Amino acid sequence: MNYNEFIKKSETDLFIIGEAGVNHNGDLNMARKLVDVAKDCGCDAVKFQTWKTEKVYCRERSVKPEYQQAVTCREESEYDTIKKLELPFDAFRELKAYCDDQGIVFLSTPDEQESADFLVHELHVPMMKTASQDVTNLPFLRHLARKGIPLIFSTGASTLDEVLEGVAAVTEETRELILLHCLSSYPAPLEDLNLNVIPELGRLTGLPIGFSDHTVGVEAACAALALGARIFEKHFTLSHDQDGPDHQASLTPQDLECYVKTLRNLRKALGDGHKRVMPSEESNRGAFRRYIVFGRDVVEGQVLAPDDFLFKKVSEGIAPKHLDEIVGRVAARDIAEGELFDWSQLLSSPDGA
Repeated sequence: MNYNEFIKKSETDLFIIGEAGVNHNGDLNMARKLVDVAKDCGCDAVKFQTWKTEKVYCRERSVKPEYQQAVTCREESEYDTIKKLELPFDAFRELKAYCDDQGIVFLSTPDEQESADFLVHELHVPMMKTASQDVTNLPFLRHLARKGIPLIFSTGASTLDEVLEGVAAVTEETRELILLHCLSSYPAPLEDLNLNVIPELGRLTGLPIGFSDHTVGVEAACAALALGARIFEKHFTLSHDQDGPDHQASLTPQDLECYVKTLRNLRKALGDGHKRVMPSEESNRGAFRRYIVFGRDVVEGQVLAPDDFLFKKVSEGIAPKHLDEIVGRVAARDIAEGELFDWSQLLSSPDGA
């Protein structure tokens, strides 16, 4: 899918990314199962993360992010935890081919230049997503922007100025950019989501906006959709019982399926914003309306007054909005109470001329 195709799709539908991330636990077979789940649940794409641990993490850094400490071995360094989750390039070659066979878009977030080059030049990914950790990594952003494919730019744990600076760095090279509002907390508390940032980012940048959803449930995504988000990313896992940094903040397959269906149904419900009579209500249009009916007997030559009429539900007739055009006119004949008003019942003017 190229950028223009994505934009066209977003006008009537959504682009939903099932974020497998590192929930394969370094196991290629598990990664394939995650692809199957994303496909079966109706996601447009499944996304992984590609990196060389030694190029991103320092062995000396032993303190892991707070959310990782709670769900991984505390005695294990961040480097060792991440190294166990790393998949080799050969595994990604197999995953890309498997995704192609299954008919789902393969995506991955590169964490350093070698991985980015591999994804673009060997796997020919249709687009790449940046991690929130790279919002201020302007040299890396420029490197990605020069690859000639669309970028999905995640904005977690960042100020507005940092986001705009990153956007400026990318748009020096390309305008094929999509922003994701994101809260880098796992799981993300609803009170911190600040979803009203979504239309604000769109207003400030003129770019398509999406939502990288780390909340529990679907409520936040529904609100994000109503605010203009058209691309969604959601972590999912095969089971919450597995060890690893992201499983607890991820949806089960059953919940992912519900998530995707809910968002797609809501997108249909939002429509295009143009008020008109819709096909499903066309047959009811006449039955719902009131029409002008004579509320009492009228004699030929009588000047008609407002009290001569009632507005009743009948199958067809003249709408009440025309009453002012009728009052003061002269009846052309005797008319019985309950008779439906028709213009032929009037003389052309009050004096009968």
